[in-house]
Amino acid sequence: MVDRRLGAVLGEVLLAGFVAGVTIFLADLLPAWGWPEVFSPSAPVLTAVIACAVVLMLLRRRFTVSALLAATVLFGLYPATGVALAVVAHTAGTRGRRWPLFGLAALLPAAVVLLTQPAFRWQYVLVVIAVSTVSCLVLPALAGAMQAQQARLVVALRDRARLEERSRLAEEMHDQLGHRLSLITMFSGALEVAAEDKDPELRQAAGHVRSTAKLALEELRESLGILRPGGEPAEPAEATEAAGTKADIADLVAASRDAGLDVAFDWRGADIDGVRPSVRRAVHRVVREALTNVHKHAAAASVTVGVDHGPDLVKVVVRNSAEQAPAERLPGTGRGLTGLRERVRLLGGVFTAGPDPEGGFAVTAGLPLRADAPIAEATAEERPSRIQSGLLLTTGLAAVAALLLTTLAFVPPLTPADEEDPLASVRIGMTPQEVEEWFGPNEPSAQVAAQGHEPPIPEDTYCLYTAAADPPDAETAAIFRFCYGDDGLVEKTWFEVPVPKEEQ
Repeated sequence: MVDRRLGAVLGEVLLAGFVAGVTIFLADLLPAWGWPEVFSPSAPVLTAVIACAVVLMLLRRRFTVSALLAATVLFGLYPATGVALAVVAHTAGTRGRRWPLFGLAALLPAAVVLLTQPAFRWQYVLVVIAVSTVSCLVLPALAGAMQAQQARLVVALRDRARLEERSRLAEEMHDQLGHRLSLITMFSGALEVAAEDKDPELRQAAGHVRSTAKLALEELRESLGILRPGGEPAEPAEATEAAGTKADIADLVAASRDAGLDVAFDWRGADIDGVRPSVRRAVHRVVREALTNVHKHAAAASVTVGVDHGPDLVKVVVRNSAEQAPAERLPGTGRGLTGLRERVRLLGGVFTAGPDPEGGFAVTAGLPLRADAPIAEATAEERPSRIQSGLLLTTGLAAVAALLLTTLAFVPPLTPADEEDPLASVRIGMTPQEVEEWFGPNEPSAQVAAQGHEPPIPEDTYCLYTAAADPPDAETAAIFRFCYGDDGLVEKTWFEVPVPKEEQ
């Protein structure tokens, strides 16, 4: 279990590093689209953005809905965080979240862009943000939902196969042993009646055989109940009301103490008399089987029986210390623990049994109170599917990063001529290099043509000029003028100058 936890932590760390690296790489592409310079790779805000993306990714399992909505808003503010959104959306998909939530989340990035970037037209939102939202939100959510459905189908098929195999074994055991035990009971009863007036000792022995065979038949039916579909043991009705309660476990402890075992009992929380019968019977069976094993294999050890009734599950721990003077050990088959593990698993719980770090042995079981609680511990058969899921997730994230990179790199950004306001893409405070990315370098010919037609130049500034691409037959030409001071762009304007007519 410790190795799996370390593996999970290492996986989260690697995933966070991947998300941060892709975000930094994609950040270089955003200034060309007009995102504020405060989000440039050299700005400290980028560190805060990456930190938010990583935190949302790490909190996606505990706060799935909040993390999903926050990740979509962050994606609308800064599309380079699309890979983090994909991770959160994939987890939300595996959790079976309702699709109206994903519909709301799919609309948030476009809404955020329209509210925070008024210079962008709806075409930009449709082409870039909508396509990126599909790549980073819709597709990962669908993949997560399909993966979860596949996992549930595999578990259902495996459980069905186990149920069929258990049913087959139950029928065979009942046919082979139940019939013979019934015959033994019948013959011993007949022998008991025949010896009633002839041999009291023979009658007593026959009665003992009959009662023992009857008890064996009841225990056989009880054990076969575990193998039935549904996993419910065929226990007598009178045992269901008291089984597993505090008084019942105390009686088990007292019986073991009377048999010479050093047992301590610790019950925490309320009694479980109101818990569903299958859980109470499982608590009884775990304690009884664990104490029986101690009697067989460590009779000289001290034992602690603990039951903790929490808000979501009942935890049972039976732990024995190392023996100071080893006693005689009775043989065992180990099938009792196997039956307990199967019983607890069918209830959606967790069961462990193994050596204790202090030299003893511990049996623990965590039983969920709700019937629809998920199984918390993966079985050995399910672990390869987790590895496969990790590989699929890594491949999917690489594909999402490639799609996002393709969208930002190859979909051309809006040019000033495409805007109703040609200067909307340029903001006060920009550097000449940033303005040049939109309008191109300074054109001396445009500066010469502007003389005598341009408005007054602001004081303590210098200006750069660029001519618009007007039709060849136009009578006037538009010239863009950008004036800079110590703090960057101070004024942006445009004006028209007459186009000289060619001499005939």
